[in-house]
Amino acid sequence: MNLINTLLSDRTKENLQSSGYKTLTDIQEKVIPLILEGKDVIAQSRTGTGKTAAFIIPSLEKIEPGKKPQILVLVPTRELALQVSEETEKLSRNSKLRILAVYGGAPMENQLRSFRFGVDVVIGTPGRILDHLARKSLQLANLKFVILDEADEMINKGFLADIEKIIKMSPPERQTLLFSATITPPVAKFANRYLKNPVRISGETKNAPENDIKHYYLEVASRQKSFFLIDFLRLHSSELIIIFANTKRMVEQINERLSKERLKVDYIHSDLSQSRRTRVFNKFRAKQISLLVATDVAARGLHVDDIAYVINYDFPQSSEFYIHRIGRTGRAGASGQAITFISSPQEKKWLFSLARQKGYKVEPLNLPNRSQINQILEDKLLEKIINKMEKTETHRSSNEKIKKLSEKYGAERVANTLFNLLAKSCQAKDF
Repeated sequence: MNLINTLLSDRTKENLQSSGYKTLTDIQEKVIPLILEGKDVIAQSRTGTGKTAAFIIPSLEKIEPGKKPQILVLVPTRELALQVSEETEKLSRNSKLRILAVYGGAPMENQLRSFRFGVDVVIGTPGRILDHLARKSLQLANLKFVILDEADEMINKGFLADIEKIIKMSPPERQTLLFSATITPPVAKFANRYLKNPVRISGETKNAPENDIKHYYLEVASRQKSFFLIDFLRLHSSELIIIFANTKRMVEQINERLSKERLKVDYIHSDLSQSRRTRVFNKFRAKQISLLVATDVAARGLHVDDIAYVINYDFPQSSEFYIHRIGRTGRAGASGQAITFISSPQEKKWLFSLARQKGYKVEPLNLPNRSQINQILEDKLLEKIINKMEKTETHRSSNEKIKKLSEKYGAERVANTLFNLLAKSCQAKDF
């Protein structure tokens, strides 16, 4: 933390401490001093490595409240706009800076009102930013920073023309920061055109959080996927898990199947309203549900630090999708596991080829059989019962009922029946 002690203001140090920062990640250590020096930066770093703080911390250090936009952060999704805004609010506490997230699907009037009151930091999707520029509700004359977060995803989504329009309307003396999980040819071409002598940084080191993700594959016929998924979830349903499918229809089918198993599950895809998607995200982050089924719309925007597993129910459509899916787990130095269902030799060959390119190991998943799973769950249930008995006193009325049942059917039969009833329901709720 020497960098924090020597380069950052006392206010920023206090905000970092209150937000739970104890050490800086690799990308933060590399990028923050460069931004404070005024350099344009191209930073390649997968999600979960702390890149949001890497660009927010130093850019906030270089502005003062002025009620005019000084920092503009462009992001590919509404979810990411909200999460970057939330992080910026934490890191700017007690600064009197005004932060605003703008994105499609939210009421325009609320955003217009915020701009009239004055805003210092704007985080938004390119389309909605252009809407405000056309309305002249957003002025860029005072911009000190233009930051592109998830640049590869924005370009993949077809936002390149929009981004270029925004860049051309920004002051030429601005500082431009580009963050991307992959530096594709279109990203590199954009950077060469619009960044001034940028310093290129990679956050992918031997100690990067990606090494805390274990990669597994499970060979299974397509028609058998749901059975294997349910078997796995029966063992791990209390942990946060995100399940990726390639189509909206498949997402809904998986959600329906898991709901019938009385698992705590919900789903998101691009056809859902923004309010619905936000509501589901919040339920997942608050652990009101433990399972989230999603299309790749969630691969970029969902930032939850303690997702234990990512399951590729459908095989990813590209290496970028695989990288961004697994980036949902193993965040901020935590460990995580990625499991990919494989239904053809081609998929297995592709997965191993990607693993060789990226330098990680892929292993087969050893899933217990149905009988072993039942035994494991029964053992867990017995442990819960013992813990409950040791901590809880039984009521007199319950004792009398149990006594009557035991006299009529025998204590062993009553105990077995109760245990079997609990075993059937223990997946749906903890007791």
